[in-house]
Amino acid sequence: MAARPTITGRGTSLAHAFVHAIIPRDVDPVAQAELFAATGIKERECVYCGALATDKDHLRGRPSGHFHTTGNLVPSCGPCNQSKGAADWKRWMLSQAKGSPSRKGISDVEERIVRLEAFENAVGAAEPIPVGQLRDTVGAELWDQNWQRLDDIKQMMVEAQVASVLIERRLFEAAVAPLKGATA
Repeated sequence: MAARPTITGRGTSLAHAFVHAIIPRDVDPVAQAELFAATGIKERECVYCGALATDKDHLRGRPSGHFHTTGNLVPSCGPCNQSKGAADWKRWMLSQAKGSPSRKGISDVEERIVRLEAFENAVGAAEPIPVGQLRDTVGAELWDQNWQRLDDIKQMMVEAQVASVLIERRLFEAAVAPLKGATA
């Protein structure tokens, strides 16, 4: 039987939502298509392994100061996107990390790296906000309040998980256990 989902098991999804709620989004599909064409990137092919692209990956992962922008999104397959995560794309591609193109034995890894380097060079001038300055850029009070809310919600999730286990146990004892005793 599959494991029962837990409330606390949704913490990563919640953190993901908090990050995506604040990162700037500015994608120009026409400019992005031109950028891909100029650098040899195919929109429907994973830039990392060549499989069908089902996702858009943040080339420079979080937290990087690079955002959801034309020059930071590349086509990828789900497995590569998940394996790479927030890792440096080039180090990840050349590593033996589970799911990396090198570990998968992708034969044209070096060619793919050249295309991604051309992509980065073409984007060029879009300097990121250094990670250490994100808080200062926003303002410490607002930044800290945002992440404190996430921590508070996660703590409430822990409390809700504890309560749900107790509720489930009491419901079992009230409804299921007596039935098992009657058939014994």
